[in-house]
Amino acid sequence: MDVTLHLAQRPEADELLGRSPLAALVGMLLDQQIPMEWAFAGPYTIAERLGSDDLDAHEIAGYDPEAFTELLSRKPAVHRYPGSMAMGVPPAP
Repeated sequence: MDVTLHLAQRPEADELLGRSPLAALVGMLLDQQIPMEWAFAGPYTIAERLGSDDLDAHEIAGYDPEAFTELLSRKPAVHRYPGSMAMGVPPAP
């Protein structure tokens, strides 16, 4: 998948959304009770904090739940409710 999107209104975040189906899905999951642009910038912020240029489902699924919640909670937080969203992003055990 390689499309041009303008959802996050940040070129680097929109570029990730355009090439990564997982990033687009995570953006959709985060799109709750916050501005759409903030939600769709979230996957880029998560990837950046993981030290990667993309999201990897296996890496996220293997992450310690408390550490992943901390990762989403770092300022600026990925979401208004980072604890709840951290539970919704990785696949259920």
